[in-house]
Formats: sequence, structure tokens, C-alpha cells
Amino acid sequence: MKTVSSKKNAKQVTMTLENSNSKTYLELLDGRSEELQFTQVAPTEFTVNDSEFSLKSGINVELGIKNVDLVATSSVIWPGQTIRVRGGLHGQGAAMKAQATIPFNRKMADGVQGESWLYWVIETPEGEFHNKQAIHMKGTLKGLPPKNATFYSDSVTPLFDSEDNQVGTVYGCLQSN
Repeated sequence: MKTVSSKKNAKQVTMTLENSNSKTYLELLDGRSEELQFTQVAPTEFTVNDSEFSLKSGINVELGIKNVDLVATSSVIWPGQTIRVRGGLHGQGAAMKAQATIPFNRKMADGVQGESWLYWVIETPEGEFHNKQAIHMKGTLKGLPPKNATFYSDSVTPLFDSEDNQVGTVYGCLQSN
């Protein structure tokens, strides 16, 4: 297998995703739970980094998600209160990772597998919660920025408070761009 990469001439391209909608289920350890419907507060910026090409597997495009800023209004756990999710530089302090895999002899416009690994800071009336294990999202991309794409998670991710005590979980995450 031959891998070709142009890391010494590495360039980043910055792109912006203007709008997306997200939902997730938040369940606290005391049994309270709710489905939160999020809207995007600010455009999501991300970088497209150098790609790696393999004759066997195609092209792997690496992305850095610089920011995520979402809000929802709780109707069950904290009725009428705002829940805010921040990720990336303004969340846990570093860009989150994503990638698109374009198989050999295929174009992104045909639909290719995309994945992201999200780390969130969730601002709630009971304090800030964060995940230490990435929320792994999968979906199909037809271009960059990833418009008309839906990503989903199929795992349960623990949430922790500022003292690293587990306070709950998130699951069933879904994002539509």
C-alpha cells in the first residue's frame, strides 16, 4: 500500500457552516431526562487539512472543528431555562476532529462516509457538564462544507461536572446541516 501526503507543504482551508439543527437526549443520574432540540447560535468554523491518498483505500480528508455553539430551551428537566453547548476552542479549548473518507474511484458528491469526535461543555442551571470520551458521530457527506448532511451517534457518552463526578449521559445525538 502506497500512501502519498504533502505534509511539508501543508495548507489549511477554513470553511464555515452557517446553519445546523441538533438534538440529543440528556439523562441525569437522578433519572431526569429529556430530548433537547438545539439551534446554532453562531456559524461553525472548521479547517480542512491536508489529505492523505492511498491507492488501496482512496483519500482521507482531515477536518478540525474550531467551534460549536448551540442553545436549547429545556421543557422537562429545567423548564424554560436555556441549555448551551460549546465545543472546540470555546468549549474544551482545542479543535475537535472530523474526517471524510473518499474511496478510490469515487467522488465526494456521490456520498462518502464522514465521522466526527465531539467534546462538549454543556452549560446548565446545575453547572457545567463535559464529556471525557468523544461523542462519535457518523454520516454521509456530499461536499464541504457538509450541507444537506445528517450525522448521528449510536453510543451513550458519560457526562461529568467540574469536579469530575459523573452526573449523567447523552445519547441519540443527531445533527442536520
